[in-house]
Amino acid sequence: MDASLHSPSGRSYATFGRNGYQKPLPVVGAIDSWSSRLLFSNVTPLMELGNERQLDSDDLQSVQGKNKASAASRAFRKHYNQAGQSLAWAIVRSHGSGFLLCGLALVFSTVCSVFAPAVLQHLMEAFSAPELDMHDLVLWLGAFFASRLLNAVVGTQMNYYLKVMALRVAVSLQGLLLWKCMRRSTHSRSAATSVVDMSNLFTSDILSVLEATYVVNKLWILPIQIAVVMAMLYAVIDLAAFAGLAVILLSMLASFAIAKFTGKAFGDIMKRKDQRLKTVKEVFAAIQIIKLNVWEGKFADKICQLRSDELSAVTRYMYATSLSIFTLWSTPLFVSTVSFAVYTIAMGEMLTATQVFTAIALFNALRDPLRDLPTVIQQCIQARVSLGRVSEYLALEEYEPANVIRTDPALPKSVAIAVRDGSFGWDSTAVILKGVDLEVKKGELVVVHGAVGSGKSSLCSALLGEMKKLSGSVFVRGSVAYYSQQSWIQNLTIRDNILFGLEFNAIKYERVLRVCGLRPDLAQFSGGDATEVGQRGVTLSGGQKARVSLARACYADADVLILDSPLAAVDAVVQRDIFDNCICGFLASKTVVLITHSPEVIASKAVNCKVLVEDGKLTVTRCETSQPKQMLAGQPSDEVMEPVTRPENQDKTPQTAGTLVEEEARQAGRVSTRVFMRYFNSLGGIKVCVALCVIQTAWQGFQIGSDLWLSHWTGQQHERNDGEDATRGMRVYAMLSAGSAAMVLARSTTVVLAGLRASRHLSQAMTRSLVKAPLRFFDTNPIGRIVNRYSDDLTIIDFDLPIDFGALLALSFLIVFQLATAVYTVSFLGVLIVPLVIAYVRVGKFYLAPSREVSRLWRTSSSPVLSHITQAEDGVAVVRAFGMNFVERMIAESFARIDTNSNGWLAVAVTTQWFLVRMQLLGSGVVIFIVTALVYLREVVSPDLVGVAFTYALSVDGGLANLVRVWSWLESEMVCPERVLEYASIPAEDSAQALVLEPPELWPHHGSIQFDNVVFNYKEGGAPVLKGLSFDIKSDEKIGIVGRTGAGKSSLTMALFRINELVSGRILIDGVDIATMPLHTLRSRMSIIPQSPVLFKGTLRAYM
Repeated sequence: MDASLHSPSGRSYATFGRNGYQKPLPVVGAIDSWSSRLLFSNVTPLMELGNERQLDSDDLQSVQGKNKASAASRAFRKHYNQAGQSLAWAIVRSHGSGFLLCGLALVFSTVCSVFAPAVLQHLMEAFSAPELDMHDLVLWLGAFFASRLLNAVVGTQMNYYLKVMALRVAVSLQGLLLWKCMRRSTHSRSAATSVVDMSNLFTSDILSVLEATYVVNKLWILPIQIAVVMAMLYAVIDLAAFAGLAVILLSMLASFAIAKFTGKAFGDIMKRKDQRLKTVKEVFAAIQIIKLNVWEGKFADKICQLRSDELSAVTRYMYATSLSIFTLWSTPLFVSTVSFAVYTIAMGEMLTATQVFTAIALFNALRDPLRDLPTVIQQCIQARVSLGRVSEYLALEEYEPANVIRTDPALPKSVAIAVRDGSFGWDSTAVILKGVDLEVKKGELVVVHGAVGSGKSSLCSALLGEMKKLSGSVFVRGSVAYYSQQSWIQNLTIRDNILFGLEFNAIKYERVLRVCGLRPDLAQFSGGDATEVGQRGVTLSGGQKARVSLARACYADADVLILDSPLAAVDAVVQRDIFDNCICGFLASKTVVLITHSPEVIASKAVNCKVLVEDGKLTVTRCETSQPKQMLAGQPSDEVMEPVTRPENQDKTPQTAGTLVEEEARQAGRVSTRVFMRYFNSLGGIKVCVALCVIQTAWQGFQIGSDLWLSHWTGQQHERNDGEDATRGMRVYAMLSAGSAAMVLARSTTVVLAGLRASRHLSQAMTRSLVKAPLRFFDTNPIGRIVNRYSDDLTIIDFDLPIDFGALLALSFLIVFQLATAVYTVSFLGVLIVPLVIAYVRVGKFYLAPSREVSRLWRTSSSPVLSHITQAEDGVAVVRAFGMNFVERMIAESFARIDTNSNGWLAVAVTTQWFLVRMQLLGSGVVIFIVTALVYLREVVSPDLVGVAFTYALSVDGGLANLVRVWSWLESEMVCPERVLEYASIPAEDSAQALVLEPPELWPHHGSIQFDNVVFNYKEGGAPVLKGLSFDIKSDEKIGIVGRTGAGKSSLTMALFRINELVSGRILIDGVDIATMPLHTLRSRMSIIPQSPVLFKGTLRAYM
């Protein structure tokens, strides 16, 4: 079926949305040469474009083939079922071979990394030898240079392939969650059994699994790498290496304990986050009720309290992470101290320059695996927790289609509905409907009536299969359309809501509009049926939402229509017209089950069967009718059937007319200095900055001091070698190493404290700002945008930003001090570093601009995914009732939105690899140049100088690449505070008031109300809903407000409560203009029962 439908006026309509998510994106720079693939040169046009202008989604390459959400999900579901519904085994079955291939590539990269210390040792031994063997040296250096170049290419290719597989795993899990969401039983959504939040699973938990897939191979490679490096250390410092091994084992035990603690803490965080996100969605979905009752402060406090509980768990997690960072950075120092002490003091051996610098290079080679292994274990534990949470959701009770039989040869073809001895309940312990016997023939109109709470809606749920069938049988023949008691409206146009994904048929569509009484309403909207209705239909009145939902059921052309109170929200005149023209006219040949309280409808001669529901039991009364329903119901009213003329200017209406939801704002260029400064001040400002600078300076002072002392001390050992000197030398080295480790702990703790402070400040500011935001903001911004900021963005601010900020700080000081030391040690090395720095800065600058833009595109594209999932969750019973085709279409729309998000994610991945391969190749070239220069200057360069120069060449090369990469990560992650601060800066409702005066304490004393030429609208610049309205209400009068649905009755109360400010005119209560007083005072002195009541989760006592 064609996804887009076109109206005569040229407007475009989509099946489930008109956001263009299924539009294929152009492939940027599609170059297929091998060199292009190896160097990611096909991304260069995108990088150049990103440096010229702001990128948009049309510039990104679209996901294809196995990377599409539908294809990945379909393949994964087969493996999931074959693996006994074990997620972990399903991932192994579907992607195990790919992960193994990446593991082999990682083995090659690991071999290349441990090859460098061996080359250093051979280089120093060659320079120390009486005669230099140039042929042997060239072979070693040639192999070293080749390994560096190959590692640059193989490593980046492996990383990209790993990220593609991670993407497939992520979208596959999201696909499983979507299918489960559409199959989950209604009962499992109750507060008692609902244990996890779908939005949290879709964001934080999937992200945890995603991150674990990047590092899962390191679980078995890092221990092998540590063992190999220890063997090489044994060859250098003999048995002293085992002393270092003992320290490593103790460090690993400590890291395992920390990882286990953080795993439990992470599970606690996720549970608390579930509760917070549920409350956030509940609060902002009912924000109008909250504002009318002046509950903003109470619910903001509730969200902030839940956030505070969550942050207490985050604090424990981050402190454990801080301790882990200390263990990672300090372990190599402790290993080197213990190893050198045992070698010189216990074994009485003398350290040479070759041994010292080779051992230091090997200790540096140990640093990365020792740093990474606990983090890898921690990430895998978090992924296991998240997979457990996903499995818990997938194990929830499902809707049983078998509750309703669709074919029964034993029944005559004239029977449309048959229930035999049915008993139904939401669970087996509480029977709601019992002894149900009901038979309905094709084309019959069945009216179900009874007292409130008697079980009428439960009967609808039983006929749909939503309620658990405890006994008996239910048969429904043919297709079904369902109108739910609470109107479910999608955040689309009026037409899209009615079509519900079906093909546009102009004749049928026009008839449906007429019989549902929607034509006069469409004439009120500037965009006609192309008017967007907003989240949950906020721009429509209660009656309009009811009739749009009814029109959706009518347009479906189903065999059976189950209508749960469709006439309750409309006035008596429209009720009569809908009953006569729609139910008895348009649906005359259909089987209709109608829930109603209307005495006129119940008494109508057009009714074939009346069902009275009392205390869970049905009393069926059949009525004999001898004439068609149309004649018995009455002739169509002139108001409904009279043709409605299209306004003269409607064909000239611009495409944006009726548009409510605006495209999500996205900043251009670099993250502004204002955002950086606000986040900097949230961290603690200049005091924290000064403290961190002092700590970092001391850290590098201790670190470099220990290296210089070791070089100085080993040089003296050639002159004297006694036990006292060895003890003194090792004591100084140990003290300097301990000081360096202490500064690492101080830095990590300070960064964590500052990060948590900023996170708490930003989340509170956003919450306080949102609850005070004008209602127009929520009309134009779907709830998915809010949920996205409360989930993904706050997660980055909680966890990633502090860690990356600390890493940037550490790398910056490390590089600066290493460069200074390099210049001090070998003067010409400083000159060689200058072109290196310039080249890195240029490539980094070229990379940063497009990387920021693709990161923004990725993050903003996740909001529509969350909005659609929230929408699908709310209307799942309606979608299921319409049939499996509608369920699949809803899932397909979600997949299309996920694919759009994947476009951004893959763009981030490929631009990162583009940058890394160039950084590593550039670094390899610099190392080649430096080592070649050392060989050329072999006559004047001592072995000690060779060791220092070679070690720092490797360190500065990798350090600068990491520095640029971490800075790019930080800039990308700073988009999250940028987005949070955007919502924290929304002007409050009454911020535009020039003069605010508190009314008298006892106001209003009499309660007289005067409307003076009031003009009121909902959308700024939109057509007025109240047009020059004037009237007076005296004290103690009881006033009834009447009018057709959509005429403006509810809008009158919205104006009275100043939900939006008046366009012109004024409203006076007891002679006081309500526009001059604070909003809180005005709303707190009045009370309202809204048209659409909302109950918040919790006990009845707590709500009251």
